[in-house]
Amino acid sequence: MLYITNCVLEGGYPLPPKEWLQLVLKGMEEIVNLQKKGKVVTHVGHAGLQAGTIIWDVDSNDELMDILCQLPFWPFMEWEIIPGIAIEKTLESIKGALAAV
Repeated sequence: MLYITNCVLEGGYPLPPKEWLQLVLKGMEEIVNLQKKGKVVTHVGHAGLQAGTIIWDVDSNDELMDILCQLPFWPFMEWEIIPGIAIEKTLESIKGALAAV
């Protein structure tokens, strides 16, 4: 299952800067490890912001929540989670809708 997560830190660093950056570094390293395992399709940071977008390929909602809750910066960020649909399924749905009209 594909999911898009957007996260943003609002209101400034929740910890002293050095401590916060160490925590973020640890989390980013974990995301790189998850990408090597095929769980992260891509991750992009938002230029000029303490924010990012990650596209996940996981087996279930439960697996995604387990992963997110283990990221060290999880509790400090505002998260938006969007279920994704593969392009093949989107095309199939559009063809079905077209046939119905």
